[in-house]
Amino acid sequence: MAQGGIDMNATAHGRFDPRSGQLTLSPEWSRPPAAAADLHLAGELFRGQTLNDPLRDGVAPDADGRYALAACDRAQRSLLLARDPAGSVSLFWHRDAQGCLHFATGLDTLLARLPTRPGMSPRGLDEFLRFLDIAAPNTIHDGVYALEAGAALLFDSDGVRALPRAAAPPLPASYDAACDDIHDRLLAAIARRLDGARAPAAFLSGGVDSALLCALARQGGHAIEAWSVGFDDATLDESTTAARIAAHLGLRHHVLRPDLDALEAVFERAHAQAEQPYCDPAGMPTRLLYEACVQQSDRALDGTGAEVLAGLMPARWRRIAHDHAARVPAALRRAIAGTLQALPLIGGYARMFRFDVAQDLFIRWNGFNAADIARLTGRAADLSGTRFYRQHAALAGSSHLQRLSVLQGEAQPDDRIRQAALATGLRVEHPFGAADVSRLLQAMPEAWCWQAGREKRLLRDLLARHVPEAIWDTPKRGFNIDLVALLRGHDHRLVRRHLGEATAIERTGLDPAEVIRWRDRFIAGDANAAHRVWGLINLAAWRARHRS
Repeated sequence: MAQGGIDMNATAHGRFDPRSGQLTLSPEWSRPPAAAADLHLAGELFRGQTLNDPLRDGVAPDADGRYALAACDRAQRSLLLARDPAGSVSLFWHRDAQGCLHFATGLDTLLARLPTRPGMSPRGLDEFLRFLDIAAPNTIHDGVYALEAGAALLFDSDGVRALPRAAAPPLPASYDAACDDIHDRLLAAIARRLDGARAPAAFLSGGVDSALLCALARQGGHAIEAWSVGFDDATLDESTTAARIAAHLGLRHHVLRPDLDALEAVFERAHAQAEQPYCDPAGMPTRLLYEACVQQSDRALDGTGAEVLAGLMPARWRRIAHDHAARVPAALRRAIAGTLQALPLIGGYARMFRFDVAQDLFIRWNGFNAADIARLTGRAADLSGTRFYRQHAALAGSSHLQRLSVLQGEAQPDDRIRQAALATGLRVEHPFGAADVSRLLQAMPEAWCWQAGREKRLLRDLLARHVPEAIWDTPKRGFNIDLVALLRGHDHRLVRRHLGEATAIERTGLDPAEVIRWRDRFIAGDANAAHRVWGLINLAAWRARHRS
């Protein structure tokens, strides 16, 4: 594939037979420059990058670029699959009944080439219902798995094992030196990503991460245009802050302002047509933004990936609940929550006790709990194989800063960006995902990442070098929509369209009586059921489009 370009709509696929060591690849796979003959790339390396040979080095590749990698050792009858550290190109795999490995950069492409199409994964369904999302390595399909960003898996006669990742760069000697180092690395990562762009853009939410990318792109001499989403609800809108930042940097600024009808109209494109169900409500404005941006730009910068910096502290009530209330038996916690809820003035404290397990305190969306899932599916929920639960266990003894960074960053996916990019063909770049940037951010001492009253300390100090803090230092509202208003609009039109008839309810594959109970509970006025009903709508709509 030509250096500096990648066809967003092209999907590479392959098949490996471990009995013969035979590897068969589609034409989208190419040989990386100056690499061994058994390395095959779907995508590209950025200019000046060289790819290490993971089969020889025993370490996952960390070259900057947009690629999936397949490496075959025919003598050892082994295959290695890997993704770039930023996760720009996906990679899915499945082992069939004969032991052959099938893999592809698109989920639908993989499914179309399997000898037998797999059914729905019980674990994948449980994960979706609990988190309203599915994170790699799981998918919604039984026996079909996704590689995590930056991961490398080696398949051989002993099974499958993950290769270790490359070590973090050396830590700078001081905080000021660390700021300079990250500044220079981000500048270089942006330059690599915008090399050859004809009409570059950047998404500007009004937050620190996206504003810093805009400022550094401007410093690097890139003629970017900024794109934002605005909302009529002042509690959600950050476009005014984004406009001030863009004006200070001298950027042309586009603001898209979708109303609830526009968001409802894009639902089918943003969610029902996705590779697998996901429930981020921001998927709809993201899709509208990408559709508008791609008409004028061929490449766009996005601030996703900055979450690896442990710069945000969980709310105090969550910290207390995680460290102390979680030690109280669950039945007693529920009783305490019920008592507090009924008391005037202190009813808000009930949330400190209203959870099943400590992990729940860090879940992004308010999905179904284990008991709900058991009633919906007719079996006990199994969440043990989720990335979220595994990483929570691995973080035992870690700080709350680190726990929040991992559990609401790496452990929960951001599929809205990938799905919108796949569907529109817009090339979206993530400079924070460059391996030399993200690993250095992850290695920073916490005092460099966060101070009381100054979250994301390092990134804020970098942004202040370019944009006066008074311009952007406003409360962060998050990129979100009024989901309850959307679902209640036009007499619950979206709810009734996807959960109003028996055939639509049956498509969920869940207990119809339970689906109806949740639907009617929300329609009757229980706003606390909104995210759960949203999940059921997404599942029904997705299955309607993927009936086979």
